[in-house]
Order: sequence, then C-alpha cells, then structure tokens
Amino acid sequence: MKAPTFSRRLTLFASLIALADVSSGAAWAQQNPLRMLTDKLNWTTEAGDGPDFVSQSRPDPGTMGFSPLTGEEKKRVPVKTPDQVKADMDRLVKARGAADAKAKGLNAVKADPVAPNKVAPIKDE
Repeated sequence: MKAPTFSRRLTLFASLIALADVSSGAAWAQQNPLRMLTDKLNWTTEAGDGPDFVSQSRPDPGTMGFSPLTGEEKKRVPVKTPDQVKADMDRLVKARGAADAKAKGLNAVKADPVAPNKVAPIKDE
C-alpha cells in the first residue's frame, strides 16, 4: 500500500479541521465554513479602512436614492375590526343587489338582432 501524497494529507487535514469547526455548533449557522477554515489556517487578513481619497470620493449614501437590501419596515394596512368587516360585507351585498336589479332591467328590454354591415366592394383603379 502506498503512502498518501502531501496534497492528500493536506486535504485530509483541512477536512478534519473543517469538520471540527462545523461540529462546534452555533458558529456553523452564522459563518461560511470555508471562511472559518481559512481563518483557522491564518490564510485570511482583515481589510482595514481604505485611503482617505477613497472615502472622500464615495457619494453620500443618504442622497443616492436606492432601496436598502435589508428592507425597511413596511407600512401595512391596519387590521379591520369585526364590525368594519361586517359593514364592508353589507355594503358589497347591497351593491350586488343593485347590480342584479339593473341587469334584470336590461335583460327585460328586447332588442332586434343587428345584422352585420355590408362591406363596400373594392374598386380597382
């Protein structure tokens, strides 16, 4: 049996470290496992503040006019009370009754069927 190569050993070692970090519980739910692995191996760095000209050249976020991705609290329609719901239902039932009465009146009127219009003959010039 051949001994594992260095790259396989490194892969196995990295997998074991990732498995140990994953099994640590709550940290798994909040972080990227690859980021956790690279942090443990000291392969990542913290990005500090950029130079002054970078922060000065950025527009003011208050005047950019974009919608934040995190979302703001939406203004929702207030919940109606049972009395308001009953009043709305009564109004809709009354409107339905008026529409039915109007439809009955319109259906009572007999109209002659309309014959299709004759198309004028096409004359060649």
